[in-house]
Amino acid sequence: MLLGMNTKMRKSSRILLAGAVAAGLSVPALSAASAAEDATHDPAATKALYSQLYDQLQDGTVNRGDALQLGDREATLCMMGNGYGVHGLAVGPNTSCEFGSEVFAQLIDAHSPSDNIRDLTPATVNAHSPVTEQDYDMECVTGQDDLITCSGGVGAEVYLF
Repeated sequence: MLLGMNTKMRKSSRILLAGAVAAGLSVPALSAASAAEDATHDPAATKALYSQLYDQLQDGTVNRGDALQLGDREATLCMMGNGYGVHGLAVGPNTSCEFGSEVFAQLIDAHSPSDNIRDLTPATVNAHSPVTEQDYDMECVTGQDDLITCSGGVGAEVYLF
């Protein structure tokens, strides 16, 4: 179900990410509780996030399980790829990559890889955790920095960038 996602950042992905940074691309992004109401785009916030990501990922040897900073958020990289308008999937400290993948699968359900899932947020998805064997509702929003954040369950956080 996660077609096009892998764990190593390819040269073409680095070039695409660098191009996004240079262009200052903007899509709505996370601004805590007001993100759902605030549909304004902030190109500077987007550029700052993608610049930070590029600095961390530039050597191309990023693997599943590596630590990342997403703004001021600590995260663990789960997948890299290019589909559904995202380049990567990461999770917060209280979240497994397996659950992150389930949240992503629920968010993209019935959509094609050419769709931009930012157009689907805000959204609530119900995802099953293979670790706890329980289902959790996750609220997904896209913030001003282009980061999709899904949060819920018991302190779970899933990030799509």
